[in-house]
Amino acid sequence: MSDISRPIVGHEKISQFLQKSLDQNKLAHAYLFSGQEHLGKTLLAENFIASVLCADYHKANGLTIKSIPCGECSFCLQLKKGIHPDVYFLKKEEEKKNISVEQVREMKKFLGLTSFLNSYRFALVENAEILSEGAQNALLKILEEPGDKVILILLVSDHNLLVPTIVSRCQLIRFYPLSDDKIYDHLVTLGAKREQAKILTAACHGQIGQAINYFQNPELFSARLEKTKENLSLFNENLAERFKLIGEMLKSDEEDLNFGFSDELNLWQLILRDILLCQNNVAGLITNLHFEKEINTLADKYSRAKIMAALSKVNEIKKYLAFNVNQRLAAENLILTL
Repeated sequence: MSDISRPIVGHEKISQFLQKSLDQNKLAHAYLFSGQEHLGKTLLAENFIASVLCADYHKANGLTIKSIPCGECSFCLQLKKGIHPDVYFLKKEEEKKNISVEQVREMKKFLGLTSFLNSYRFALVENAEILSEGAQNALLKILEEPGDKVILILLVSDHNLLVPTIVSRCQLIRFYPLSDDKIYDHLVTLGAKREQAKILTAACHGQIGQAINYFQNPELFSARLEKTKENLSLFNENLAERFKLIGEMLKSDEEDLNFGFSDELNLWQLILRDILLCQNNVAGLITNLHFEKEINTLADKYSRAKIMAALSKVNEIKKYLAFNVNQRLAAENLILTL
């Protein structure tokens, strides 16, 4: 559970839209927050839930309130701890690949209960793109008959990964990467030194949640640098050595709960993007500032056509991840493009 008292950086228009909907009592029965990871979707969703429940609590008890959510009432405190009686959190179970139909059915039972405060009942679905086919069908039935004062919020990396009938029954809200200036300024307010803020801002490519995470947990950023270094080394090896290194890296990813094949592909994408930027004389925009020298060397070594082919292959593999593609085979196919 996020800290709902934490300031929401960026997404002002989204916050204003949701607040206006609350003020005018024009809340939708379902919202679909679509955008890549670490943009602030979860924090904003939880802040919105807290705003609705906090406002209802104060209204029901005839209490005045300075700000919504107040962050201090019993309902706000319960929400911070993830134990609010009117909020259901649905996410993938450990060691499972998808959110199952059984999990959605349990959520439906919860939503059919009476609200503790005669207020709204919420369900927050994380990573909705990994709902199984059966789970999506079960969710669709809930969306078709949501019940009185029930609100669902689905968080998804890309709404196109859901069946169109689910998307059409939700209020779609798109989240976009933040500007570097907003992320840089916020890191400085958190206490980051200017050079540190510059490096973290570049590394996170508009994902403010990632930047904050790296600042507050330096060991995670160090691990990211080590992973990037490993991937860069592949470009300078012969084919046999690349295959060997790929096998070792994938084995390491399997043992790392915080890093997986999709993260590996994201690093590849950023490295390839940086090489293209250098080739087009805009090195000032590269993501991996720690490896600017190595990136420049690769920009001279590889043709633009090869880099574009590799980028295309990365995007192709990412599309097939949901279909349990053979990771070793996919990685080796990617290596063959270089």
